[in-house]
This record gives sequence, C-alpha cells and structure tokens, in this order.
Amino acid sequence: MALVVKKWHSDVRPRDDGAYVDIVARQAGLISWLLALLKVDPQYTLRITFDKVIYEARSVFGYQRVVLPIASVSSLHFGYAKPWKWVLFWLVIFSASARLAWTLDYPVSAGLLVLAGLVVAMLVLIFKRSLAIGIREQDGHDYSLQLKRSVIEGQEINEKALERITEIVVAIVDRHHEKPVTP
Repeated sequence: MALVVKKWHSDVRPRDDGAYVDIVARQAGLISWLLALLKVDPQYTLRITFDKVIYEARSVFGYQRVVLPIASVSSLHFGYAKPWKWVLFWLVIFSASARLAWTLDYPVSAGLLVLAGLVVAMLVLIFKRSLAIGIREQDGHDYSLQLKRSVIEGQEINEKALERITEIVVAIVDRHHEKPVTP
C-alpha cells in the first residue's frame, strides 16, 4: 500500500523527544486526505530513538504499536521502484489511439494524442514512483513503509534522505555495539 509523507525528520542529533528519525505517513488518495482533515485518517509512523524503534499503524479498524529494542534490529533496507509498466501501458494506449486517428485521416488529433500520451507517461513516472524503507527484526518481522510523492502535503523523501536515515540508524546500532549501554 502506497503512503504519502505527512511529516518527517532525520538528523544526527536527536530532537527534544529523543527521535533521530521520525516519519509520519498516511494512505495515498483524496479520500485519505479528507479523512486526515477530520483527524481520522489511517496513519503510519516509524520513529527511531537511541535505544528503540517504534512502528505504529493506525486505521479506523484498529491500532498496532511495535516497540523494538535497537539491539533486536537485524537490518535496515531502503530502495525505490519506477512504474515502467504503467508508463508503457499509457504510451501504448495513446499510441494506438493516435494510430487509429491517423488511419481515419485525423492527423491533428493523432499528433495531439501522441503529445498527450507523452505528458501522461511523464506524470505517471513522476507521481507513481515509490520509495520504501523498513527495519527487519532479528526474528524476521519486517516493518516497512512504501512512500510516494504527495502533491497535497508537499513532502517528499528522496533516495538521499533514505540513505541518510540508514546511516543514522547504522551509527546508532554501531554505538550500541561499541560499549554496553546502561540506563
């Protein structure tokens, strides 16, 4: 399920609440945005402090909160996916329509359909591209967020931001392995 970022924070120094990383996202779409305005939207949170990873998933159907000690994190993963199948699909649809218009002797319409197909394909490439970040627990449970660009919130996390988050988490885990942490 694709999510859009409502807010996010990542820094090598923790905020006042102790969070190094804090990503809050909601489900994509206009209906989810309207629910967000009413404060009843499904919301997902990934928060990383010096000693914990907190994953929360809220929806109208329920609530789940997982608190992992940082020592139980086995891996962190991130990446992105480009929607090439959707781009190809729309290019084929508009190209076939343009070909039909050309055969029916409507060359201007054919040209406009080709141009519209290119515009739609570019928009799909921009807005359907998704990024993923997740943390895997030693027992194999995976807590991931699949994120995409939000036009409404104006927030976007790019590959560099995900790489930075990964570096922050690796540094925290490494600090835990350097010396015993006492409360």
